[in-house]
Amino acid sequence: MSKSLILRIIVAIAIIGGGIFVIIKDEPQPPTGDINSIEPLPKQDGP
Repeated sequence: MSKSLILRIIVAIAIIGGGIFVIIKDEPQPPTGDINSIEPLPKQDGP
């Protein structure tokens, strides 16, 4: 097997494994508070 083929296989496995890891690790957090309530934005300091 050539070195370039082995390198391509390693890169493909790393990309696929990283994608699967992100999908499994990405657990969306439930929204906190009442989603229908409107709250004023906090005051910001001047530029």
